[in-house]
Amino acid sequence: MTAYSQSTHGPESRIKTSCKPFTYSHLSNKSILRALVLFRFANAFFVNSFFQPDEFWQSLEPAHVKAFGYGQLTWEWEYGLRSYAFPFVFELVYRAVSLLAKAMSHLVAIHVDVFVLGASKLVPDSTLAWSMAAEMRSFPQEIQRFVEYQGVIYGPKLLMAVFAGVGEFYAIKFTERIYNMCFGGKKSALDQRAQVRFSAMVLSSTNFFNCFMITRTFVNTFEMDLTSIAFYFWDWTNGEHVEGTAFTKSLLCGIFLCIQRPTNAFIWLPMGLCLSWTLLSKRKYALLAKLIAKVCLTLMATVFFTTAIDYYFYGELFLPAARFINFNYTSALSTFYGTAPWHFHILQSVPLIAGYSFPVLIYGFVSLRAESHKLFGLADPLQLIKAIIIVNIALYSLIGHKEFRFLYNLQPLFLVISSIATLKLFSFRDSRPHCQPQWYYWIIPFTSLLTALLLSCFHESGVIRVVKFLHHVPDLHSVGFVMPCHSTPGQSFIHRSDIHDIWAISCEPPLHLLSDPDAAIKLPSYMDESDYLYDNIPKFVYQNFPPVFRRSLRSPGKSYSHEWPEYLVIFQHLDEVFMDEFLQDTGYRKEVRYFNTLSHWDSKRAGDVVVYHKPPWI
Repeated sequence: MTAYSQSTHGPESRIKTSCKPFTYSHLSNKSILRALVLFRFANAFFVNSFFQPDEFWQSLEPAHVKAFGYGQLTWEWEYGLRSYAFPFVFELVYRAVSLLAKAMSHLVAIHVDVFVLGASKLVPDSTLAWSMAAEMRSFPQEIQRFVEYQGVIYGPKLLMAVFAGVGEFYAIKFTERIYNMCFGGKKSALDQRAQVRFSAMVLSSTNFFNCFMITRTFVNTFEMDLTSIAFYFWDWTNGEHVEGTAFTKSLLCGIFLCIQRPTNAFIWLPMGLCLSWTLLSKRKYALLAKLIAKVCLTLMATVFFTTAIDYYFYGELFLPAARFINFNYTSALSTFYGTAPWHFHILQSVPLIAGYSFPVLIYGFVSLRAESHKLFGLADPLQLIKAIIIVNIALYSLIGHKEFRFLYNLQPLFLVISSIATLKLFSFRDSRPHCQPQWYYWIIPFTSLLTALLLSCFHESGVIRVVKFLHHVPDLHSVGFVMPCHSTPGQSFIHRSDIHDIWAISCEPPLHLLSDPDAAIKLPSYMDESDYLYDNIPKFVYQNFPPVFRRSLRSPGKSYSHEWPEYLVIFQHLDEVFMDEFLQDTGYRKEVRYFNTLSHWDSKRAGDVVVYHKPPWI
């Protein structure tokens, strides 16, 4: 008899027994994985907005350059600050898309040839047949362009949806595993493990930040997915499974992540030291030696693999991770893109990433302890998880430049604590049979999900729509983006090799100060091109652009940083404060405008995206 069994006598009991027992054992691994991947497919198609430039410029753009041979690389790739391992997966997608487009074009061409052959044999004198045949000659190229562009846009989305679904699946399995280790001895543990699995699935799939972030092409998202897998395969038994292949998988993921972004060591170094110390304290020297040997071999294999990929991209042998550390942690230039107060991650990042489960996360962080008497101190997986969270928040808080997504790889740890705490808080304490949760239990998750999807669809959507618009403009000669640097995607969304001149306002850091001992003093006075633009808009335009009216007004021999483009793309803010009046009677006219934001933390990006058009010089 289960803990939820009840007598079935009397009218009251007849009402109670109309509900089926509240169990989740029907949720098999395959059904959970399938549901998560399908859900993230839908999620990916709803995400049509801009969050941060790295979503495109540190992943899709370098992959596009390598796959198609055109595009622009940011200074990080010119300097060799980034590893190409993550963008490499998108290059594979692009190459597969290109092959598919060519195959479809070839297939359509065969059908066109068959039609022409049939027309020549059956109706050789038909004007209609031959006009149709002439029109169909363009079908193969049109199909190739259409399939290729759709693949360029949606291929990375589908890939990230798969990564997201698999990552969430392992995060849920990791949660269930930790619960089993810490509370598996309880009565009805099987049903409670199923409930904690269901709790983790709901909390993860309806989490606001997950829905907004998890299918975007950030390296942080990829890291979070791999971190979830690595956590699941990690040896949380303090050394019992160090020799197993599962632990090797965890090491491969963890070391790979540290090479991609060295700050991942904030997670994996404490975990490795804790495991090593446990083996040392138990005098398991042979096992410790095997652990060290496995780490060394895994490190060498991973370094060889990533170095080969980086050599393929850069054409020379070096470690991007070393340059990453040099720029971000041993020089003052790491603060070039802004700083935040020390409490930013505590008061903003963690609540945003945890979402509506944040109160439950705090409760679980304070109260949860393993119930097994064999687990105490850092041998308790829950205490080790809490320690890792504290260490990471503390170390990231010491870094001047802070962003929400830097803590995203802690999401699986947040999920473990909040899911188990949810079970502890909301499990029924009486003997009544459990019925399916009532509709009002789902108000907050549904609101979280709906808010994320609406934000993903509309907020900062104009900067995505405008580059798609530019893709479809026929005979496009030149485009200029006069807006804060990297405010839109580049060729990963425009995907046009026939544009003769495409440029944007830049914001490169002062790399010449990288080895300067006085860099911290000189950096505040440094201004990039974007700073000069918004410091004095009229002055910048007059100094960097030729006269907009006629070529004859130009000073002989004077060179300009930018030429007036055929299509000029700006934000509403710049249009209102300068461009609208300045471009009157110049031949420019407003071609189209796209809604972008109702409000924005950066006033320069506020409002719509406005596109001016002027025919090219004759």
